[in-house]
Amino acid sequence: MQARAQGLEGLGLPVRDLPDHMGSGFASGMAGTTEVPGVWAAGNSTDLTAQVGAAAAAGALAGAHINNVVLATADTDASLRAAQGSTPH
Repeated sequence: MQARAQGLEGLGLPVRDLPDHMGSGFASGMAGTTEVPGVWAAGNSTDLTAQVGAAAAAGALAGAHINNVVLATADTDASLRAAQGSTPH
């Protein structure tokens, strides 16, 4: 088994082999994080043996992580910078 990776080769995502030479997929950490900043991988691209439910759950977890850790933090940081810049010292 191989992850469908057409168009992703240029990202430099690390690949890991499945046990017993059953194929390979993208290496990822908790919630789909990868070694490439700004790139997440989830579902069957990381776990080639995952069925639909598990693959969908992995995608939902990655999306929640992106929203919580990346987007919400960026919005909060931008708001704090704007508030600090508009207050008199």
